[in-house]
Amino acid sequence: MKRRKWMAVGLAAVMALSLAACGSGSSGGGTTTTAAAGGSSGGGASAEGKTEIIFWHAMGGVNGEATEALVKAFNESQNEIVVKSEYQGTYDDMITKLKATMQSGGMPDVCQMYDIGTKFMADSGYAIPVEDMFASTNFDSSSVMDIITSYYTVDGKQMAMPFNVSTPMLYYNKDVFKAAGLDPETPPKNFDEVMEYSKKIVESGAAPVGYAQAIYGWFFEQQIAGQGKYYANNENGRKEAATAVDFDQNGAGLKIFETWKNLLDSGYAANYGSTTADTQTAFFSGQAAIIVESTAILKNATNSCDFEVGTGYFPKIEDNAEGGVIIGGASLWMMDNKDEAKKNAAWKFVEYSTTPEAQANWSMSTGYFAINPAAYETPDMKAFLEENPNFLTAINQLKDTPVNGYTAGVLSGVATESRTLFNEAMEKTYNGTYTPQQAIDFLAESVNSAIENYNASTK
Repeated sequence: MKRRKWMAVGLAAVMALSLAACGSGSSGGGTTTTAAAGGSSGGGASAEGKTEIIFWHAMGGVNGEATEALVKAFNESQNEIVVKSEYQGTYDDMITKLKATMQSGGMPDVCQMYDIGTKFMADSGYAIPVEDMFASTNFDSSSVMDIITSYYTVDGKQMAMPFNVSTPMLYYNKDVFKAAGLDPETPPKNFDEVMEYSKKIVESGAAPVGYAQAIYGWFFEQQIAGQGKYYANNENGRKEAATAVDFDQNGAGLKIFETWKNLLDSGYAANYGSTTADTQTAFFSGQAAIIVESTAILKNATNSCDFEVGTGYFPKIEDNAEGGVIIGGASLWMMDNKDEAKKNAAWKFVEYSTTPEAQANWSMSTGYFAINPAAYETPDMKAFLEENPNFLTAINQLKDTPVNGYTAGVLSGVATESRTLFNEAMEKTYNGTYTPQQAIDFLAESVNSAIENYNASTK
């Protein structure tokens, strides 16, 4: 693939303020080693004669500790390769630093990149498709769930290996459900039921707010896929590069804006803004009885709430057989440093990350999915799921999601900008500045302009 000479508009798009899917690109420091942008400059051989590779990641806090544990386990599993991990800050920090090294040299050998950076990475020409490495170790690609790899498949080839994988789901307060006369084992399945349940909760006095969801473009994308519709033309930019959005033409976008607006106007729902942590806090404190959030917060929700937390599938705008959830999170990319030994070493580390034991430990430590179904058959994981049944909700939801172009998600080079524009459109809908139709018109026109600029910058 030819390496692109990116125009300024491309860099501006990737540096835009991001609402990265699933939010786990922590801005807090981790327990990782040197956070330098020097990448893999210097040879690939360490003092011990091993091949040394550099791994950049954006995992801080508990997730950073789990990442370090994975790196340590790999290093101890063999005596030919040493992985040096380097924490780079948030996902946005990561992509900005990586862009700089693409231009100046010193790229890492393996880089974690958030889901919405996929189009940028594939277009850059600086990444080695992981599928190109499968034959070198007889890797069984079926060991990773198709619904997960489909997101990172571009032009029929798997470009990256899924790493921290999550989806949205519904969280609810079982104690409030009981107080409102609702079955605490039966969460709402669609937004008609969300409205019905919220009405009962508020009118019974069981909680001040029935339902809340952050103003978050990821949820907009999810609810389009849930309707079995495309976000963008050319089959979400996967048949060929998207040239315009499709949500304004297929009706999916308008249904979402109307649904969100009707919920807020009912008096049974509340808007806590675009900072997802604020909606989480409303739920943790018992203010809001039902929210939708990433599966990645499940462990935190369980630990933070003094009530019994229930979970359910991400509710649909309308029931249908083709719709489902889209994965979020991030993946591992192999960067092309023109060094065969380091390329092979990088692949072996990436491959190791998919093994059942590595995935089971990663999932139990972080709350992210195990991408290898065999991980769920390990003794430790079986015991964990018995003690934490809410984790099964996310697993079963992903298994029940059909693998198709809708659930593969939109492949866009302007995803961060699009999500920011969605926030603006939804805020103006909530405050009455826009009708839902005006909001859709504004959003479509703005995103289409961004897509046109991006496509021009990659020619």
